[in-house]
Order: sequence, then structure tokens, then C-alpha cells
Amino acid sequence: MADPRETLVRAENVRKWFGPLEVLKGVSLQVAKGEVLSIIGPSGSGKSTFLRCINQLETYQDGRIFVGDDLIGYNLQGDRLVPLPQRRVVEQRRNIGMVFQQFNLFWHMTVLENIIEAPMLVLGQRREQAVDTAMGLLRRVGLAEKANAYPMKLSGGQQQRAAIARALAMKPDLMLFDEPTSALDPETTGEVLNVIADLAESGMTMIVVTHEMAFARRVSDRVVLMDNGKVDCESDPETFFRDQPSARLKEFLATIH
Repeated sequence: MADPRETLVRAENVRKWFGPLEVLKGVSLQVAKGEVLSIIGPSGSGKSTFLRCINQLETYQDGRIFVGDDLIGYNLQGDRLVPLPQRRVVEQRRNIGMVFQQFNLFWHMTVLENIIEAPMLVLGQRREQAVDTAMGLLRRVGLAEKANAYPMKLSGGQQQRAAIARALAMKPDLMLFDEPTSALDPETTGEVLNVIADLAESGMTMIVVTHEMAFARRVSDRVVLMDNGKVDCESDPETFFRDQPSARLKEFLATIH
């Protein structure tokens, strides 16, 4: 059944090549405002590449990706995609937060400095305003006492929670998570998943590439299986994991269980 909420993300027949290798083979997906979409699938299926195309860390060569009213990365001239100037790409990227497998924090800055840097430089916030927002986010992710610590003094889970706070400081309309717990040990994985679950409950629009099946089932509005550069199947999480509506999904879930 169609989601009655307003569509925020619309991908239409997106295709991407790395040289002769086609890694996205016509991916079409929609995400409603306030929806949590989880994407699962085997390594090499195109999941991370798809996220990176939404955030224009990779360019796609065919199809369309819209976030809100923006055609991401391009202008249309007739049926032809014309790349946007880098300045416009950066502007589009402001509204899309992304959290990576690795934490990508600046090691020479404290946690607080990591979080306030972009709001001050990109959004033009005064330092007092940026600090106030950052401290609120650090409290939200359970790191207020680590504001003046350097990333190397934090555990992996703490670093990833700091990275989430940094992304949220830009007040994005959309959050992308690219296997955010893959570099973590089991003890700290739960810390990060709980923060993401809290964001889901708050109504944040999110696309989460994950290998945590129980988490995907718990927090998602819909779950998608990607395989070999395509969307294999998608449905609500209960139907997805109970009925396993494709042969490829049955095979995939059997291998990971």
C-alpha cells in the first residue's frame, strides 16, 4: 500500500558504472518524509554506492534522484542530465546528513569542535549558538561529558555517536547511515543502534544500510533487499522477515542465520 506521507526521496531507474562495471542497474525507490527505510543485501550489491549517489559522493550516470524538489547532482536539459556546478552540489548536500562505516572525525579537534565546525563555517552560526546546539546533541547521544575529549580517547561506539551528533548539527532533512556498526564490537554496537532507534522514533527520515537484521526489523517502516545492483524485493518488516517474499531473500537470510 502506498505511504500517504509526502515523498522526500525518489530514485528513478538509477544506474552507475565504475569503468566497465555496472554497479547500479536501474534502482528505483521512494522514501516518505518521516519514514525509515533499511537496505540489506550481500557485499557488492550496490547498497553503499546507492547511498553515496544520494549524497553526491558518487555521481550516477543515468536515471534520477530527487530529494524534495531537488534533482540531485544535475540539471535537466530536455532528457539530458547536465552536472551541477560544485557550489550547487555542496548546497544540496547541506540537507543530507551521512554517517559512514568509519567515523571520519577530525583527530586534532575535540568532540565539541568537530560538531560546531560545519554549522559555523557553512551555516554561519555564531559560536555560542553552535555550542548550545552541539551540547544538546551530545546530551541526546549520551556524550555530554566527552565534549572536550579528543576522538582518540573515545571508544568506537562513542566516536560513532559523536559522528551522528556532528551530522545532526547541520539540521538535515534526511539522514543516511552506511553500515554504521560494521566497525564496532558487539558491546558498543548496541549504543549506536539505540541512538539511531531514538532518531527513528523522533520522526527523522532515514535510509539505513545495515547487516543488523533484528535492528532493521525493529525500527524500519520498510526493508529492501538489494542484490547485484538491483532492488530484489521490499515490504514492511513483518512481511519481509516472516514471509520472505523472494527466493533470493530466503537464500540470503539463510546464509546469515
